[in-house]
Amino acid sequence: MGSSLHAQQLVTSLTAGLIAGIRTILGSASMVVLVMPNGLPGGIAPALELILTGGVVVGALVALLSSYPGVVAQVQDGPAVIIGVMATALAAAMGSSVPPALAVLVVLASANVAAFAAGAVFFGLGAFRLGALMRFIPFPVVGGFLAGSGLLILLGAIPVLTGVAIGKIDLHMLSEPLRAARWLPGLAFGLLLLAMLRRYRHPLMVPGLLLAAVALYHLGLQLAGMTVGEAQAAGLLLGPFPDFTGLEAPAWMRLTAEGWSRVAAQVPTFASIVLVSVVALLLNASGLELATRSDLDINRELRAAGLANMASGLMGGAVGFHALSASLLGYRMGANSRLIGLASAALCLAALLFGTSLLAYMPRAVLGGLLFSMGASLLIEWLYDGWRRLPLQDFLIVAVIVTVIGAVSIPAGVAVGVAVAMVIFVLNYSRVRVIRQELSGDDYRSNVDRSPAALALLKAQGSAIRVIKLEGFIFFGTAYSVLTRIQQMMAAPGPHRLRFLLLDFRDVPASDSSAMLAFSKIRTLCERNACELLLTRMNKRLRAQFRQSGIEPATGTVSFHDDLDEALEHCEQDLLRNAAGAMPSGDVSGWERIRRVLPEGATLSDFMAYLEPRSFAAGDYLLRQGGPPDEILFIEKGRVTVRLALPDGRSMRLRSLTGGTMIGEIGMYLNQPRNASAIADEVTEAYVLHAAKLREMEQRDPHLANAMHQAIATLLAERLTTTNGLLQRLID
Repeated sequence: MGSSLHAQQLVTSLTAGLIAGIRTILGSASMVVLVMPNGLPGGIAPALELILTGGVVVGALVALLSSYPGVVAQVQDGPAVIIGVMATALAAAMGSSVPPALAVLVVLASANVAAFAAGAVFFGLGAFRLGALMRFIPFPVVGGFLAGSGLLILLGAIPVLTGVAIGKIDLHMLSEPLRAARWLPGLAFGLLLLAMLRRYRHPLMVPGLLLAAVALYHLGLQLAGMTVGEAQAAGLLLGPFPDFTGLEAPAWMRLTAEGWSRVAAQVPTFASIVLVSVVALLLNASGLELATRSDLDINRELRAAGLANMASGLMGGAVGFHALSASLLGYRMGANSRLIGLASAALCLAALLFGTSLLAYMPRAVLGGLLFSMGASLLIEWLYDGWRRLPLQDFLIVAVIVTVIGAVSIPAGVAVGVAVAMVIFVLNYSRVRVIRQELSGDDYRSNVDRSPAALALLKAQGSAIRVIKLEGFIFFGTAYSVLTRIQQMMAAPGPHRLRFLLLDFRDVPASDSSAMLAFSKIRTLCERNACELLLTRMNKRLRAQFRQSGIEPATGTVSFHDDLDEALEHCEQDLLRNAAGAMPSGDVSGWERIRRVLPEGATLSDFMAYLEPRSFAAGDYLLRQGGPPDEILFIEKGRVTVRLALPDGRSMRLRSLTGGTMIGEIGMYLNQPRNASAIADEVTEAYVLHAAKLREMEQRDPHLANAMHQAIATLLAERLTTTNGLLQRLID
């Protein structure tokens, strides 16, 4: 059973490889007429050798080195069309002053150099694991590049179909019988192929339709009484060209000094080919991942394509890499083996060594129709379908790129597209709210429990404190939205002017240098309005940026804080200190809360008779984490911090308490061990109610006990109301 399954897999893999090889050979014939224009006679055969050599070398090496076993690599049409544009320009520039053989050699050597350059870039990106960065190319830019490539392929198909350069075509010429016999069948075949591919996706469709079209065209020639020789002489077939063995030295090795000077002038073309190749390779690899539901190591694919293209360039081949549709053959046929790519490369080798003469019978109309369908398919996908599928701004980017590519070049189109995409991104991102929360000190306070009088004063004057919590990457656009909001705060009327501005950077990973100008203006604005600026929870990188921009504590009104709560407490303390005269008298100790609920005839001294006065030095524990819940402490004066001990040995501040507050009531009511420790920050005076004394009070003076319980319930209710109000503000 196992051997028969293995044999079945072997047969399926070889079949898929042979089909992919046939497609590669037929596609090579179509690319020949792209790479070598009519103005360079004698270039068809060497161009075919160039493309088949690339198919052999790239196909074999990528098949052996790829992370996906069933991959098929071929010479690709994107780089080929750029080589063709360059060749056309060379043919026009050289004219009759340069022998055609030298011009052909320059084109071939340029293709070799382009393959080696693309391979070096591929390998460098993969070696430094930069493949993932290329995925950040904006989607409409990728679409515009593909549509622009389709436009160039479509334009390249017109001379193949008509036999005349685009600028020299006229209606009278197209109506000539011999020329009509060339472009009409090709256009019909291209439209048929385009319609079939939009409706069906079978892997055998393209090679099947190509072979059928070739057979029908030759049948038409026979019915018209035209021999193969006459058809070749009339330019209806790809040939004639002599057989060749593919053993001639690569073009770059045969080039003279004069030829190398012309190759060196093509550096911008090489850059275009590299750019197109990198984008197309990553697109094909991503498409292969999606279609096969597999995870490709994109950096390994880049390294594999890099080595393959450097070898292809050295051996006289052209740029090639992963072919999406050919690579899906094995997957759709149920095979996933390196034999698929190797078999395809082997068939290309056989065609290179023994079978290229058969391609001389390939009708140019069929090749032109194939190119027409390829280019039109990309244009329809990204312009016609894109109009319905893409957002308007993305579609406009695609249209702009296609226009610039058609009018200027691929690099210019991509550059314009990236620039437009960046502008749109900046405009859109600048509308994103970088202010996550905006809070006022009248209802957002530090974790410091204060007396009712202090809380009332903070409630009345807390609007002098504003907290702005920022989020996300900050650049000049979003930074200026923060500046605008702060300017509005400063100018807004109110009972209390803004005295403290806290900017919290906990959720800000980074900021660019242009944003520092906006923050410098915020600092200046605070200085002008006598407002203290507190910058909290900044990471080291952000803090260094602010210091380098001159925004640091040395400027007077600016301070850095590692903890937002401590910074907020600093602001509250300053408010309370400056408003000490406005503090209601007789309420500093906080006993008024209990006095208000005492029954008639009872005094506060009756209640305090059950309490034990106690003094704590700085550093003393009032309560210990894990200790028994047997005491409630009423803080008379001083300051206490509640800290939670963490498993790693560190501690975290939960809250602080000042005079007029209590601690320990929840633990006693729930009868649970202390969940945190309370430590005196300074000399602290307190009154302690032991659990035993509380039971005694409940038995002897239940009215006093009820008054205390009511006072504590009122305190907890006030805390809950404050928390609910804050939560509502945070949600809104």
